[in-house]
Amino acid sequence: MRNWNQVPIGYGLLWIVGCTLLQLSAAYRILGINTSPSRSHVIVQDALMKELARRGHHVTMVSPYSESEQVPNYRKITIEMDSWGKDLTKNILSNSNNRVAMMKMMPQMLELSAAGVNRTLRSPEVQAVLQDKEGYDLLITGILGDAVLGLTHVLQVPAVIVCPNAAMQIVNSMVGNPTPLATIPSMMLGLSNPMSFGARLANVAGALFDEVFGYLWVYYQRNIYNELFPSVTHPSYDDVKKNVSLVLLNHHVSKGSPRPYLPTMVEVGGLQIKEKPLPLPADIQRWIDGAEHGVIFFSLGTNLLSSSMPPEKLDAVLETFRKLKQRVIWKWDTQDMPNKPANVMLKEWLPQDDILAHPNVRLFIMHGGLGGIAEALYHGVPLVGIPMFGDQPLNLAKVEEEGWVYVLEYKDLNEQTLTKAIEEVLDNPRYRENVQRLSQLYRDRPQSAMETAVYWTEYVIRHKGAHHLRYVGVDMPFWKRHSMDVFAFLGGAVFVLAKVISMGCRLCCRRKAAKLKRQ
Repeated sequence: MRNWNQVPIGYGLLWIVGCTLLQLSAAYRILGINTSPSRSHVIVQDALMKELARRGHHVTMVSPYSESEQVPNYRKITIEMDSWGKDLTKNILSNSNNRVAMMKMMPQMLELSAAGVNRTLRSPEVQAVLQDKEGYDLLITGILGDAVLGLTHVLQVPAVIVCPNAAMQIVNSMVGNPTPLATIPSMMLGLSNPMSFGARLANVAGALFDEVFGYLWVYYQRNIYNELFPSVTHPSYDDVKKNVSLVLLNHHVSKGSPRPYLPTMVEVGGLQIKEKPLPLPADIQRWIDGAEHGVIFFSLGTNLLSSSMPPEKLDAVLETFRKLKQRVIWKWDTQDMPNKPANVMLKEWLPQDDILAHPNVRLFIMHGGLGGIAEALYHGVPLVGIPMFGDQPLNLAKVEEEGWVYVLEYKDLNEQTLTKAIEEVLDNPRYRENVQRLSQLYRDRPQSAMETAVYWTEYVIRHKGAHHLRYVGVDMPFWKRHSMDVFAFLGGAVFVLAKVISMGCRLCCRRKAAKLKRQ
């Protein structure tokens, strides 16, 4: 075996240059588009896009949110949401506990999603990107706006979907991922396994709702797709969805019951979590470091405006915090706060993952978003959960079973209930013990979430869409995929056979009776 110490320097330099050229030759051009009005959705995809840029790929990312972080090879294009879309988002969240109001707003929600795609793709900035002569190798997009997939035909590229939570039916349907009703709880109902008969009955109703929502979703997305990509020069909406080669799920098996996945569905739970936290802003660093009794982090997500809380709810939170010996960091969306306690720091935007990584953070009060739960779990921080809407009740129900969250319903929020919740989690050691134990389970993987996501993203590009992973069932109608025609044929055959046997028996009986009569 050759001793590398004996290799001439020229050969070594040649080897280094060769590796560098090989790396440069493997640099891909990747376009990312996410039109979701929810910033938390964009954060997950943005984390992947930036890492791909750091690894030498040329990345363009389009979303409604600006980005301050500068990364080489990373170009950010911001197409802001319409003002009516911002108002609708605020209205949705302020009525999150009113199911009737949420149902009435569903058409507006679907229209908002379609409008986001329309506004983004028609923008001069994106049109200029599409004219780029060097072209692209891959499209990466989110879940709220699959009409964007028309670009796979325009650019002649495959697509990767980044799903910011567990597998949703509108995503499952893109690749044909199975969803057994008896074992996969609807995320809208807050059910968990194992499901009782009553829960399974409710789950059927949840599945029917998912199907209705999916139908409406397709209706709005197909309409905007047909406007943007006329059938004269483009394939149909259903055909371009076949270009989805991979779905990356921001979910981990430790955060839910095991479930079946096709090879095109890959779990990358905690994709937005940095293995090495970034330095905190100086004022936040001093605030946390100087907290003798620790810090409580309070955030209700990227969409909910804390300033829009009803006065009685806001007063309850303020009076609770005022009596604490801990310091509080609160994600607050305006410049100031009336009657703010001295132990509270307000910030319009906070580096949530980096704050949770600080050892002085004792508790995270949050809304139950999957991203925040993942970050708290990774860093071993217990929770007080206040679920607001969507999959949040289900997310927190699972965490409650694991024993590291105190769930407080928003309608029950007052000074007494919030004080009780905070004291319970801070004073009862089982919450911190449970989350730190489960943190080890969550971290124990063959590859990090980011390494896994990058590998499969590059895999799709290397293999020109990786069509060998595509499940044949996704292109079949429901009746054929479930062999209903086969069962109908077998049922008919059994029926005919039974009829023939019955007729034969009757004929034999008649002949025997006639014979006996002649005797």
